[in-house]
Amino acid sequence: MASQDGISFCPKIIIIDLDGTLIKFQIDYLSARKEALLLIMKYSFLRNMKFTLNDSIFFMDRKIKKFLVENVLSEDIYKEIHDKLVLILERYEIDSAKKAKLLPSVKKTLARLKNMGWTLILFTADGENAMNVIVDKTGIKNFFDVMISRGESMEVKPHPNHIKSAISTMGSNPKETIVVGDSVADMESGKHIGAITVGVTSGLGSPQQLAKVNVDYLLKSIAELPCLLRHIHGDIDCQ
Repeated sequence: MASQDGISFCPKIIIIDLDGTLIKFQIDYLSARKEALLLIMKYSFLRNMKFTLNDSIFFMDRKIKKFLVENVLSEDIYKEIHDKLVLILERYEIDSAKKAKLLPSVKKTLARLKNMGWTLILFTADGENAMNVIVDKTGIKNFFDVMISRGESMEVKPHPNHIKSAISTMGSNPKETIVVGDSVADMESGKHIGAITVGVTSGLGSPQQLAKVNVDYLLKSIAELPCLLRHIHGDIDCQ
C-alpha cells in the first residue's frame, strides 16, 4: 500500500470506476478503434487528421467536431459521423458487458464500504445501456447511490466535464471526495477536481503509469480500500 504524505483526509464520497476496477477489463478497444479509423477514412475531408490506434474514439469524435466547426461544414455531417462512431462504441461495449465478471471480493468490499457509511458513485465512460447490463448482471447496482455513465456526451474522463457531472449530481465538495480507478484517465479526473486519488493495479494502469500521475494512494485492488480507509483514520492496523 503506497501513499503520499501531507494529505488532509476527511472525505464523505467515493467515486468508483467500473471496467478494470470492479469488473475485469475486456472491452476490445483496439478493434473498435480500427473500425472507427476505417469509417473516418471513408470521408475524404477527414483523411489528413492523422488519427492512430492510440487515440480513443471519444478523442476522434471531439477532434472531428472541432474540425467541422472551424471549416464551417454542415452540422448534419458531424451528426452522421458521430452517430456511426457511437454505434461502433456501443456494439463493443454491449458485447463486453454481456460477458462481465466481477473482480475478486468486489461485492464484499462494496458492502463493507456501505456499512462504513460511505456514499458510493459509480463513474464509467461506458454508455448507459452497457453500464446497466453490467450492474444488473453482476448484482452490484444497489450498492451505489448514483451511477454516472457517459450519457450522450463524448467528453468523458479525463475530460473535466465528466467528473464534474458526478460531483454536481451529489452537490458534494471535491475536497470531500475520493476517486478510485485503474487508469491514468481516472486519476487525472480526480486531480482535475482536487479529490483524493486511489489507483488500483487490477486493470489498465501499471504501478509505474499510475505513479507518474502522482496518485495519492496505490493499491493492488479495490479489496484493499476499506483497510486503507480505516488505517488512515487510525481505526485498525492494516500492515
